[in-house]
Amino acid sequence: MKTTTRLFNAVLIAAAGLLAGHSAKAGAPGSFAPVLELGAEQLTIRGSGTAYYARLIRVYDAALYAPAGSPAADLVEGSTPRCLQIEYRRAVRKDIIIEAADTVLRRQGVPVAALQGRLDRLKNAYRDVGPGDRYQLCHAPGGDTRLSLNGEELIRIPGEDFAVAYFGIWLRDGAISDELRSALLADGAAPTT
Repeated sequence: MKTTTRLFNAVLIAAAGLLAGHSAKAGAPGSFAPVLELGAEQLTIRGSGTAYYARLIRVYDAALYAPAGSPAADLVEGSTPRCLQIEYRRAVRKDIIIEAADTVLRRQGVPVAALQGRLDRLKNAYRDVGPGDRYQLCHAPGGDTRLSLNGEELIRIPGEDFAVAYFGIWLRDGAISDELRSALLADGAAPTT
């Protein structure tokens, strides 16, 4: 019985991470700070949302931070400083997180071959998460994309091209969730890419 329950939970969480059809609601109830600092930059919450699977199962809360007044197009395709925080409400294995990211990148037509070495380094840095764990992904122009878990920096990956591609998992057309994308960009008119 325990094996069946674990298998069901694994499939359910995998589906939540892999399917773009999960919904999101604006105004995530997570405990996100209104402002955070990225080097000398002060970033404010641009938008936030809660990702659900089948509109019932809360998977994670997310918040996007950027300089006040940043155009949505610059957050999607530009080099504007930005941070994405994801606070999990369920346990999720790192292989599920990685597979979800790979699925979205393929769907978006990202030229993965040019990024493969850097993607592999990021994948190796991921860890399994449990309820309350928080990943933070940040990028500043001319700097690296930084991945942290619960305040501990795990890795830095160079390149503007990498930042645009990886943040695109949540922010570009074909994002992991269209509803979450709109909630994070919070302008009601997310740009097409």
